[in-house]
Amino acid sequence: MQGDRGHQVSLDGKRIIVVGATAGIGKQAAMDMVAMGGDVVFAGRSPEKLAEALVDAGGGHGVIADIAQPDDCERLVTEAVAHLGGTVDLLLTVVGVSRLGLVKDAGPELWQQCLLTNVMGPALVTKAALPHLTRNALVGYFSSESVGMPYPGLVPYGASKAALEELVRGVRAEHPEFRFSCLRVGATSDTEFARDFDPELTAQLAATWIERGNIPSNFMTARGLGRAIARLCAIAVEFDDIDYQDLVLRGTGGPYYGGVETMMAQADRSREEAARYDG
Repeated sequence: MQGDRGHQVSLDGKRIIVVGATAGIGKQAAMDMVAMGGDVVFAGRSPEKLAEALVDAGGGHGVIADIAQPDDCERLVTEAVAHLGGTVDLLLTVVGVSRLGLVKDAGPELWQQCLLTNVMGPALVTKAALPHLTRNALVGYFSSESVGMPYPGLVPYGASKAALEELVRGVRAEHPEFRFSCLRVGATSDTEFARDFDPELTAQLAATWIERGNIPSNFMTARGLGRAIARLCAIAVEFDDIDYQDLVLRGTGGPYYGGVETMMAQADRSREEAARYDG
């Protein structure tokens, strides 16, 4: 039988919400979903970045919301569903607060920031979206490969992502009529992940990260990863009788064992690229 060599992935007619669509990976994924014909709701905190993302995408609908605020979670879904006509085929949550701090120094504010955005927000968005999901709808959550491979100094972040993964397993058990996918993502350049890291503490911890094999030889890029995720989602939405439960996405090559100075220079370049990419 001849293969369908001309087949192109498409999201024509699909109703989509991307939470965290104003920067980095989420922005690129949402933009590509628009290009593939999806009716995409871009959700983010910054009105300026949201407006810019919609212009860059050449389409889409924006909702301003901060999922660390419980009331915003329900409002986000209400406004998105009103635009989409009542149902959702794909919900992608691309959010993550990362704060650098050792456990011995981390106070309640640091823990709260990570847990509110990385666990509670996705949980409440899911709760609000459940009545509107189409049968076999795909709901994707961004986790981190640091789960099970902790980075010293990023324990609250890793713990929050571990809790998120348990949330995914839990809703999967409670709602087998939908598909809940955990996207465990590795190190990626030109994102906001390390934007607020203290440079001095980062330099102190860098040698430990390298020694433990936490740092990869090659970082993914937000553009490349966002585009790949958009296409993976399009395939998953088309083939809705297949469950895409857990995916691990990381750069090629093994761990990085070079010098700290080189790693820090790469981190600086990543912050500069993120600033340019986000305008």
